[in-house]
Amino acid sequence: MTRLCPVCSQPARPEARFCPVCGSRLDARLPSGSALQNGSYVIVRSLTRGGMGAVYLARDQRAFERLCVIKQMLEYYDAADLEEKEAARERFEEEGRTLAGLAHPGIPEIYTFFQEDGRYYLVMEYIQGETLESFVTHADSQGQHVLAQSLPMEEALRYIIEVCQILEYLHSRPRPVIHGDVKPANIIVEQQLGFSRLVDFGTAKVSATKARLAHTADAAANAATPANGSEDNYGTSGYAAPEQYRSMPQAASDVFGLAATAYHLLTDDDPTNHPFKWPRLSQLPRELSVALQRALRTDPTRRSTVRELREALEALTMPQRQLQSFTFPGGTQIRSVSALPSLCDDHWDAAKSFLYKGDLQRWLRDINRLDLVIAGDEIITSEKNHDAGLEQFLRRVDMGLTTPRILARPEKIELGKVARESALIRHTTLHNATRGYTVARLSADVPWLEVQPATLHIWKGIPTNITAHVHAEDLPFRKEQIGNVIIETDDRDPVRVPVTATVSLWREALRLLKRLISGAVPGAWSTMRTGQKAITTAIARVHKPFDNRPWLVAILWIVLSGLLLYGAYMLPTQADQVLSLFGITLAAEPLIAHLERILVAGASPPAAWIGLVVAAYSITSVIGLLIGLIRGAWKAIAR
Repeated sequence: MTRLCPVCSQPARPEARFCPVCGSRLDARLPSGSALQNGSYVIVRSLTRGGMGAVYLARDQRAFERLCVIKQMLEYYDAADLEEKEAARERFEEEGRTLAGLAHPGIPEIYTFFQEDGRYYLVMEYIQGETLESFVTHADSQGQHVLAQSLPMEEALRYIIEVCQILEYLHSRPRPVIHGDVKPANIIVEQQLGFSRLVDFGTAKVSATKARLAHTADAAANAATPANGSEDNYGTSGYAAPEQYRSMPQAASDVFGLAATAYHLLTDDDPTNHPFKWPRLSQLPRELSVALQRALRTDPTRRSTVRELREALEALTMPQRQLQSFTFPGGTQIRSVSALPSLCDDHWDAAKSFLYKGDLQRWLRDINRLDLVIAGDEIITSEKNHDAGLEQFLRRVDMGLTTPRILARPEKIELGKVARESALIRHTTLHNATRGYTVARLSADVPWLEVQPATLHIWKGIPTNITAHVHAEDLPFRKEQIGNVIIETDDRDPVRVPVTATVSLWREALRLLKRLISGAVPGAWSTMRTGQKAITTAIARVHKPFDNRPWLVAILWIVLSGLLLYGAYMLPTQADQVLSLFGITLAAEPLIAHLERILVAGASPPAAWIGLVVAAYSITSVIGLLIGLIRGAWKAIAR
């Protein structure tokens, strides 16, 4: 089957990408008056064109020339790659299948899907009206700068609430549908009824199957191509949530995009110029600012749901809630719970009193938040710490509320060069860098470090000092010393404050030697003196029976000498050997030898006694000295 060139109307093969006559690209836009499906559809004009698809306004000749929108899939793929071509067709068809399965007044209706001349087309409902992009400063399709139209805040919030209802429908389906590209250009305000319609499902995603659908620049009826921001399979920069950049879109991603759209409408500050930054958010009314902040959180698990965002915005657009406002110090009033955590953080002491006196519960009962009334009553009954009770209550109000985060200043304690015999004290300051209140538990992971106090109460904006006691005498014998002050809270990982020091090993070796000597010598002397006193006491006890009895000494001396003399005569050989040990040799003449034996026998008892005493004192002194040295040295080193 051949097809006609849209420029010169000459025939070309279906697989050709350029006209063989004029050389024009065959995927160029369909000119006005072009017919499709044997004249069933007639092109009126081009609406938008992107890298993957082109969108046209057409008339349905079979339905009394009803206006409709036709989306054409362009050949953004390699035509020679059959697999890529088939995948592109399936993605395009899946977009139509997704729209066809939806039935909501805020979503355009899909009419049909067909193929002609090797190209694929979707026919959709035409929505006549202006996109929300008309109400912000933007560039039109010709690149001309267009100033924003005036849009009252109440009207802008009404449009956003209507889109919230559309997203609630999409996210609550059995197979939730994630739009993936919520932005002002994709929200059309109907001309007749003034209702918001969400268009361009080119990046839509069915979360149950995780199937990625085809992306187009603008697949919706008369939705203008954005002049600012880049588009990819993650949506539009500035409106796309962080998880979309990681190809992990979820329902919370649409909430982020809608909140960014609301920010753009209300401030005329284009988020595509500075993604993830909202410099004019503080200029909005407090409750509105807080509601958008919760919906713009980078962590999708802490982000508001679309229902929570809708309820917060509805509370701001209902005048009858004025009578049910709650007033904080300074005259600030709130009418919904969305701004409650922020105001309580700003007026912490007053908020504690409001909670524990029941003022907050009475107001919450008036606005029919009985769940929070019950939570508040339970907390004030079970939690006696008013600060902890208020923190628990605010977490119940906003489950995604930021938990207190503790920072230390300085982040590291450097002691420099230290001596192990000294004691040091250092201080550091803890700050609550986020919000609220927490209880921190402090400890150290080394025995030479002590932290006080062990428990610390920390509030936002109130720096608190802690003291680190360094017991340098307990430092291990090594050059580099590293310890940590550990700060633990219930909701975050522990914070570690490193404590470092340097020890001179040569200096420590000399100091230990000095300590060894100074500890060993006194210990040795003390132990030796103790042993000598014990020997003296024993000698005194032996002497006691002989005191004032010299005759008893004489008898004992005579008896011992007689026994020695008798033994020398009875065992002459053995006696001579014993005497030779002491260098005594008996004379050869019998009479002189006899006299020498008598003399030796008489002198032996007192000599033996004196030798025994001297030996006892000597042995005790030596053993006491050794034991004293060992004990003194051990105490010196162990200390």
